[in-house]
Amino acid sequence: MITAWKWDPSFLPKNGGQMYGWFFFLWIGIMVIEGVLLLPVAAKRNKKTTDRVVLIYGLIMLAAEIYKQIFFTIEKGEYPWNLFPWQFCSVPMFAAVIAPLLKDGRVKDAIYRFLSFFGLIAGIMTLIIPEGFYWDYVTITCHSFFWHTSIVIIGLYLIIANGYAGSVKSFLSEWLGSAAVYGVTVGVALILDTVWGLALRNVIKTELTFNMFYISPFYNSTLPVFRDVQPHVPYPVFLLFYVTAFCAGAAAVWFCAFGIRKIFGKLKRQKRASA
Repeated sequence: MITAWKWDPSFLPKNGGQMYGWFFFLWIGIMVIEGVLLLPVAAKRNKKTTDRVVLIYGLIMLAAEIYKQIFFTIEKGEYPWNLFPWQFCSVPMFAAVIAPLLKDGRVKDAIYRFLSFFGLIAGIMTLIIPEGFYWDYVTITCHSFFWHTSIVIIGLYLIIANGYAGSVKSFLSEWLGSAAVYGVTVGVALILDTVWGLALRNVIKTELTFNMFYISPFYNSTLPVFRDVQPHVPYPVFLLFYVTAFCAGAAAVWFCAFGIRKIFGKLKRQKRASA
């Protein structure tokens, strides 16, 4: 492909390059700038603006993913089944395109909550350990960094714009709504993995793996921590551990947002009192 620019091999962490080098901090800087520009807009809590911002991000992500799929289809000479776009970090793209087009209601709100808590924890976790971001190709590496910084910004924007994590009483309704959407996405991933393992891999002659959400009962997970757990426990235990871990992570995001709101609220009250 015309855009198949490769990194110097020494740049890549797998060859001794820095995982947290200049390129990593460049994208962190871009994410911070996006936050500085967009989060004050989110604070105005305009529903139409929120829908537009999320949809714009979703459409850019969709275009980037189409490019990635075409890129690797040409590069590999076959469809890249191992890169089928139904991973935990891929789902926010679909959610960001669909949710803004829905009428206000429970379904739309649940999807936005999913993006706020589960999408945000997915972005944060992968940025903490970005080992999967670095590809041989420049544009695909940029795709990975753009993708995960974007789902962080979307999550933060929605938490602020929709006033999530405003009170302890709202925790269950907000968390359960997001967890319900997460459960559906995990269920779809498990169905896809099972259909592939029982039927399609015998029909589609390829050496590529197919491991959506990295929870396939036919392949070992490649996610840090989970890859060390799966070989040593029964599959149902591994699946329960996986789901519980991310649900707990989403709950932690909620409580962090709640705590930050409390701190800022206290600072505002003190500022008014001293004025």
